[in-house]
Amino acid sequence: MDTITSTPEYRTILLESGETSCRDFCTGLPDATLADELEPLSAAEIWRVLGYLDLRRRALIFGRLDLERQVELASSIGSEPLVELITAMQADERADLYKILPESIQDSVMPSLAKAEREDIRKLSSYEEGTAGAIMTSDYVAFRPDLTVAEGLAKIRREWSGKETIYYTYVVDEKRHLLGFVSLRNLILAKPSSAMESIMQTDVMFGRVSDDQEKIAQIIALHNLIALPIINGGDTLVGIVTHDNALDVVTEEATEDIMRMASMEAEEQVDSPFYKSVVFRAPWLSVNLLTAIFASFVVSIFQNTLSHYIVLAAMMPIIAGMGGNAGTQALAITVRGIALGDVSLATGRGLIIKEVAAGCVNGILLGLLMGVIAYLWMGNPWLGLIMFLSMAANLMIAGLFGSVIPLTLKALKIDPALGSSIFITTATDVGGFLIFLSLATLMLNRLA
Repeated sequence: MDTITSTPEYRTILLESGETSCRDFCTGLPDATLADELEPLSAAEIWRVLGYLDLRRRALIFGRLDLERQVELASSIGSEPLVELITAMQADERADLYKILPESIQDSVMPSLAKAEREDIRKLSSYEEGTAGAIMTSDYVAFRPDLTVAEGLAKIRREWSGKETIYYTYVVDEKRHLLGFVSLRNLILAKPSSAMESIMQTDVMFGRVSDDQEKIAQIIALHNLIALPIINGGDTLVGIVTHDNALDVVTEEATEDIMRMASMEAEEQVDSPFYKSVVFRAPWLSVNLLTAIFASFVVSIFQNTLSHYIVLAAMMPIIAGMGGNAGTQALAITVRGIALGDVSLATGRGLIIKEVAAGCVNGILLGLLMGVIAYLWMGNPWLGLIMFLSMAANLMIAGLFGSVIPLTLKALKIDPALGSSIFITTATDVGGFLIFLSLATLMLNRLA
């Protein structure tokens, strides 16, 4: 089957064809593709196309648009159609939208919603960002343990058509305490007269509303789950986190780590206005400037050495560059290990030892190579020895700080990726220059 790609012709069809042709065209497009095609259109154009779709599909497409775009669209229509749309949206998506709607729109919409939906929105909106509660949905199937399989299947057909997921059904007592779960496969294959408690699995994994969203995503990925039930402090089932929400978390966290390792804000996007990019980047660039001044100060201490043997200045970028690259490698491994849950503060010591050892071995091998090159290039064996010792020492420093800095930030409950690259660069620049120029000063008579 051909891959569907975005083309200008798509937009022409969406904007210029009649209702029947546009509806037929939209029917053949996946939800994600249609949402992507609608994103750059004006609010009026988007609503015209969405108006051709049935309410359920309209809500699905609307929920796939960027949240800021959703707010813009919600502000451009009346209260009645917005209430209808919010009612049809998936529980987690309408809660996300509600949290960022202007207060005036919130006040106009909430009284018109059904009581159950109002309470659901308030509950899902109350959880702290970055927790399981903030990404879970209340669209899940729950049965009492004495319900029969036949009654359960009938209830699913009657009440759960179009819901987010029915692949897992959960068994709860009268206080909604989680007792177990039944997969859709087992539900279909079981005898119609069997009670849920007789076919449920009791070794159910779960998360709590206060758990970090990254931890929840790791559990879902590790165990290949379609969804993970979430309980509150009273062990009551309050929602589920689905695999697609977990994937969103993984993507979001990976993007955030990459941006922060580059000392940038995760909020900055490709289409962010230039002035926002300036505001996002300037603070960390200022920090970087201060650390660069510190490195330059260290170099200035050895002005006399450099003036006597100017070749040293040509070698300094090699020392700094190799140290910076090695530090970034150690940093990337450590941050990724922390993000995936493979590295903790308890196991961090082993990682530090490994990274220092790797830096030591790589430093000796590359230092020997660079020492030979420096000797053949400049004809001075003492310069080769200095390059060898400096390279070996600086790559050890890189391995040490590349692992220690993110682990230290983790211990301080700060994002391990936040500004780590700046601190690594400072450590390898200052450490490398200090060792290199100190050795050169000690051997200056032999060099000159």
